[in-house]
Amino acid sequence: MLEGYAEEKIAYYVKNRNFYEDLAIQVFNTLKAAVMQQHPDLKIASYSKRTKEIDSLRTKLLKDKYSENSEITDLAGVRVIVYSRKDISAISEIIKKSFKVDLKHSVDKTETLGSDRVGYRGEHYVVTLHDDVLSLAENKKLIDLKCEIQVTSLIAHTWSEITHEKGYKFEGSLPVELERRKNLLAGMLELADMEMDSYVESFDRYVKELEMEMEKGCLKYTINSMTLEKFMAWKFPCITPQVFRDIDLTLTELHAFGLNTIKDLNELITPDFIHAVRKMTWRSLDGIIRNILIINDAEKYFKDVWNPDMNQMNRKNYELYRQFHLDIDRICKNYGIRIV
Repeated sequence: MLEGYAEEKIAYYVKNRNFYEDLAIQVFNTLKAAVMQQHPDLKIASYSKRTKEIDSLRTKLLKDKYSENSEITDLAGVRVIVYSRKDISAISEIIKKSFKVDLKHSVDKTETLGSDRVGYRGEHYVVTLHDDVLSLAENKKLIDLKCEIQVTSLIAHTWSEITHEKGYKFEGSLPVELERRKNLLAGMLELADMEMDSYVESFDRYVKELEMEMEKGCLKYTINSMTLEKFMAWKFPCITPQVFRDIDLTLTELHAFGLNTIKDLNELITPDFIHAVRKMTWRSLDGIIRNILIINDAEKYFKDVWNPDMNQMNRKNYELYRQFHLDIDRICKNYGIRIV
């Protein structure tokens, strides 16, 4: 591109950069809100927004591949980084619904690599705001302005950042050995991305199978945080929300009590106890599990599990133990426990 024309483009951008900043904020907020509304459980590694730096634009315009007819579509930018590559498609669908997408300038970087090359992978969408948004008086200034949205995985983003910093924009060719190592690294990270997807799919399948089997009464699973959470939701659906204050402590107590499987725990729960839970409207799952152990064998619990630093007992629990005919006064005296 002619240097004079590049400076003309830069002068325009300097004058209008604040509009692109407003556009980046608008796109950022719209996309983030849409993701939270449509996929509240989808975990996002990070959202970010930016407007192009003047020096970066000048460097880009002076490259041979740009001409007077070239359109710069990334003056405003938003980036979404997901943990798993499989989540990119969900974000992409939201983008297509939330904005007008310029298909001509949008690109799937993975497809452009082809089957025989490695490198940065992600989807880039060039978007404008919908007409109903642009019709608002405060958004008139954003008509015809475009923003680039990049969606990529955390692993692919890591590779991109490292190579960008260490030579991605290096003018000319890297030494052969460095180029080879860069490509090997890209290949390794792509395999890691694929394995991450496979792991996430297997984990989700495990959770689904776990829920289905528990609904059928299959309780063979070893006690861990996941199986315990699913079991409590199945056994005590009356408790909402389902909250553990310290699930690690609860797991430690269950193991100290000698319980290894969900079946072991389930066998300690009586219909009378379930009725008591409903009646007393407890919310802490930790406390409910602790009460299951104490009611089943108070002597064992206070001998093998009880933490001496916990030297007080809630009166609500005290009354529950009396209801189940425990000699709780003697236990409190023996272990120096105060009723509060």
